[in-house]
Amino acid sequence: MGPLVVALALLIGLGAAGAWPARAAEPLVIGEINPRTGALALQGQSIHQGIALAVEEQNARGGIGGRPLALLARDDEGRPERALAAAEELAGRHRVVALIGGYVDSLVGPIGEVADRARIPYLATASLDERLTQRGNRHFFRVSSLHAYVRVTTGVVQEVFKAERVAILYSQTPGASQLARRQKDLFERAGIRVPVFEPFSPGLSDFTPLLARVRDQRADVLLSDTFFADHLLLVRQMAQAGIRIRAFVGAFGMEFPGVIRELGAASEGLYGTTSWQPGVMLGGREAESRAFIEAYTRRFGAVPVPLSMHGYAAARALLTALEGLARAGKPITGETARDALAAVDLETPLGRIKFDERGEPLFYERVIVQIQGGRHVVVYPRERATAPPILPGR
Repeated sequence: MGPLVVALALLIGLGAAGAWPARAAEPLVIGEINPRTGALALQGQSIHQGIALAVEEQNARGGIGGRPLALLARDDEGRPERALAAAEELAGRHRVVALIGGYVDSLVGPIGEVADRARIPYLATASLDERLTQRGNRHFFRVSSLHAYVRVTTGVVQEVFKAERVAILYSQTPGASQLARRQKDLFERAGIRVPVFEPFSPGLSDFTPLLARVRDQRADVLLSDTFFADHLLLVRQMAQAGIRIRAFVGAFGMEFPGVIRELGAASEGLYGTTSWQPGVMLGGREAESRAFIEAYTRRFGAVPVPLSMHGYAAARALLTALEGLARAGKPITGETARDALAAVDLETPLGRIKFDERGEPLFYERVIVQIQGGRHVVVYPRERATAPPILPGR
């Protein structure tokens, strides 16, 4: 379904349900940009569905101040130039009041620059590059942060695995590269050796030379700072090469149920990180999580993945900001929406969403999960753990 059709379907559905009078109020237009095709399509589609569900629910409640919402969704195809073009079209031609979405910072960064020039808020759903909040872009906000990843991935290596030698392989994307450098610095300050620290280009199909280094350097743990498809290849090629390590930790995408489906028995014992997923609800709002899971499954015919909640919670934060403006009788413009978003303080199943003066989330949290018995269980930090980690030899 094309983006304009999506927006029209939302409005037509409302009209058919009798939600709006014959002369409907002018729609409030929000622009969304995600990779819906290409190598990152799984991630982008998951985020999009969370956003779309939040918008549909808001329209069912009457929209914003009596105005229906129109979501104009664009596919950046995983290409920065397409993300840039989509942002310019939405901000310039369609005069959207805000932008939302985004996966990986090579795509998020260009959108943020357009939003700043257009003086409209951009709420990124999956962004880690620390430079993006250090450039003085007052229109940029995000619901995820690098610090949470650093804390749990280095903590589990030190406190649970008791590793002495760590290998780090990382994708040459901004967030993944920064995560790897932060991990390396912390390990070396703690006296943990990092004999393998290797970047690779997205889409690499043969990890054998890098894995040979992991084996030759006798690494205890492999930190895979990359994405879903890369993790699958790494695990399969490790098995083919007979490489055994104490723990494999994937930073992004190991929490997807697709890992278990794709790898089967080979997924047992693997580690990843998550902030929310069915069965792992860090925000402490179990009833809301269950309602979201039920609504999402009804709407899309599948159980939501963690990125779906990132999209949903981000959209709820943006819609809460717009609702506040409507209740106060203030005009909804890019600048007023920006200021309202900066003041949002909202409890969601993803956790509390509130931003600092740079647009960073103050309360974003992640945990380490391990695949045990065909499902993800929390094993770190200890205060969040629902099961002990299963280590080799136990």
